[in-house]
Amino acid sequence: MSYQTDRKRAAGKGSLAHGADHQLEVTYSSYMMAALVLLFLFRIAPLIGAPYEVVIEGLTRPFNFVIMGLFVVSTTYHWRFNIKKVFEDYVPHGWDFAGMIITTALGWFFCGLGLFALAKILIASMIGTAV
Repeated sequence: MSYQTDRKRAAGKGSLAHGADHQLEVTYSSYMMAALVLLFLFRIAPLIGAPYEVVIEGLTRPFNFVIMGLFVVSTTYHWRFNIKKVFEDYVPHGWDFAGMIITTALGWFFCGLGLFALAKILIASMIGTAV
């Protein structure tokens, strides 16, 4: 026979512990992503299909460069944050931790790759050589 009340047994479990914080973080991240996607569509998307010199000149403008860098970082963060919840909710225990480690590593690898490409474009344009 248990002498604990139902409330005591339920304390620290479920959304009471961290669900509201997660919801707020996802909401704020989504608002930031919506703004960045709009900026991306109006500033970066017109460069798709343009000649090489036009693309390089467009990406090396400071505002476009910052938008692209923020877009790369925020999409990685947003993806990593949401894929973590997918693993927690839908993958059997034991595999969820390994999956989160692998997807987090891949996400930050691609984030670093994107930032490296942006830095390479910026440095090459400053030197005046082709990328």
